[in-house]
Amino acid sequence: RLRREIAHRYTLLDALTTVTRADAEDYRSRMKLPGVRIEAIPNAVPESAFPPADGDLKWVVAAGRLHRVKRYDLLVQAFAQVSAARPDWRLRIYGGGDASGDEESALRALIDQLDLREQVFLMGSANPMEAEWPKGSIAAVTSDRESFGMTIVEAMRGGLPVVATACPHGPAEIIEDGVDGRLVPVGDTDAIAAALLQLIEDDGLRHRM
Repeated sequence: RLRREIAHRYTLLDALTTVTRADAEDYRSRMKLPGVRIEAIPNAVPESAFPPADGDLKWVVAAGRLHRVKRYDLLVQAFAQVSAARPDWRLRIYGGGDASGDEESALRALIDQLDLREQVFLMGSANPMEAEWPKGSIAAVTSDRESFGMTIVEAMRGGLPVVATACPHGPAEIIEDGVDGRLVPVGDTDAIAAALLQLIEDDGLRHRM
């Protein structure tokens, strides 16, 4: 009933905005709203109060709530490959979990299982997160899906190239693959590791991005 009511309310609109072109196209194709203008207006961030990253610190940074959809388990597994090749690099994951703490516990168990206690760190929530991005040189976003991908924009503002999964809907509209970051297939641990290692091994590419 609620969905029917929402769908009816949409027909009364003059215009509807989304944060990605892909989402706007979904509305056009699925909702069938003749006479309703549907436009994408991406999210933006203000200018940072902190100097951008210099690209020399050997840290990969990820941020977001500790939830299964973020697939930090894949990032940790990928970082096991990274650490085997480049043990001088480290990973920080910022964000809090829900009241159950299940995802955090699962991630800590995975870190222990892969013997990454000295390489991967769960940092908890940071406020402001804006201050933490410049302490790294690469950002990672490994979600199964994103409504937009605000973390990507925030990391870029901090001067970091981003390795992200090309998940629905936002990352592919924010990152130009090979120019300001890398896009990899959703759920592909090996591809995540390879993209991270590419930026780690190629100082010039990392700094250009």
